[in-house]
Amino acid sequence: MLTGKVYVVTSPELVNAVARNSRALAFNPIIAQVGKRITGHDEATSQICQHNLNGEQGPGYVTEIHDKTVAALADTYSVEQITSTMLGEMQTYLDQAEQKIHIDLFAWLRHAVTRCSTTAIYGQENPLVKDGEKLDEAFWDFDESLNILILDVLPHIFATVGNRARRRIGAAFQTYFQHYVPGQTASSTMALKRHLINNEYGITPWNAGRLEVGVLIGILANIIPTMFYMLIHIYYDKSLLRRIRNELEAAAVKSDPDGRTRILRVVTLGEKCHLLHATFKEVLRHHALGATVRYVRDDTLLDGKYLLRKGMVVQMPLAVLHRDRGAWGEDASDFRPDRFLQPGTDDVGKGIRQASALAFRPFGGGTSLCPGRHVATLETMALAAMMVLRFDLEPVEGSLSIPAPKQESMATNVFPPAKDVRVRVLRREAGEDVIWKFSMD
Repeated sequence: MLTGKVYVVTSPELVNAVARNSRALAFNPIIAQVGKRITGHDEATSQICQHNLNGEQGPGYVTEIHDKTVAALADTYSVEQITSTMLGEMQTYLDQAEQKIHIDLFAWLRHAVTRCSTTAIYGQENPLVKDGEKLDEAFWDFDESLNILILDVLPHIFATVGNRARRRIGAAFQTYFQHYVPGQTASSTMALKRHLINNEYGITPWNAGRLEVGVLIGILANIIPTMFYMLIHIYYDKSLLRRIRNELEAAAVKSDPDGRTRILRVVTLGEKCHLLHATFKEVLRHHALGATVRYVRDDTLLDGKYLLRKGMVVQMPLAVLHRDRGAWGEDASDFRPDRFLQPGTDDVGKGIRQASALAFRPFGGGTSLCPGRHVATLETMALAAMMVLRFDLEPVEGSLSIPAPKQESMATNVFPPAKDVRVRVLRREAGEDVIWKFSMD
């Protein structure tokens, strides 16, 4: 699969043709084969994963995991519960940021969000935050080695650090699932469903731990660079910063009667904060630069013109689709959140303009649409909103600029910055007694 011909599709119309042929041009075979190289699970588990990959004969492990994850992360209550837990954990890091003179913005986000997002999924027994283990740092060692691990050539020699990190994280999650008790272990519905399905299909605790290493990529690897670039773009553009602050104050902030506590109403962000939402979408359009991949299961005539041979791979590079001038106009290379706004009489538009599903695919599309997109959207918007309401960020040296991305992994779409940005964190309020809180009401 990884050594044959690769068909590259760059036309939005042909991308739609690929999506319409989801049976013949499938994502699950990619997951099954590359997943083993990523997580290092054993051959017996690989056979379980590859059985009935596309669901023609009823449910299989991969299809059931996908469907149950989609259900767990599509339910409004579950999305708000995960987001609420993550933001509650994040409150401590935001309060601590006020006490710091300088922070490396990406490093700070990576540390805080890794710990908070995974705690929202796995609960207080989250293996990544155990004292002294530093498994949150180990995950990023693993992530930086992914390309070599995917090659699967003597990983203990050529990817020593990443291979060791994978082993440590897998062992920690093995222990987590061995002690997991449905109805007693406090976790998200997603973690519960994964545990139950692993048991149903006979996945051993050792392999369950290894499989969870791969799940962490989906939870963390794209959302943290997205949060970084969201903040950098907002603070870089003073006009955009002013407009978003005005929008948030008008639509999403309320004060307690005591006058000391100000509350960010998270659930209103997607409904009423159109400019903030448009900025999130434009960040994804600019910085989701990976590729959507499909495996050709059967000879397929694409759009009646192009013959794709069985056993080959189709790639659809987002960097091309997201800069397509036919879809986005002559200013496709510019960062302009207003392209996602419906024109209105005020400064922030009257709603979100739906982008073409053919040319905007940061979360994939069709049957492989990212199940965590609702959580990622709400968490990113909420964290960005709280940051711009509470803080001014100023570069320690020179002027603020947008750092170029550094491609680290074939398994992610939004790449981290090639260089971190060191900033001063300045509290906006003149008074020191103002308290900021998140609310899901």
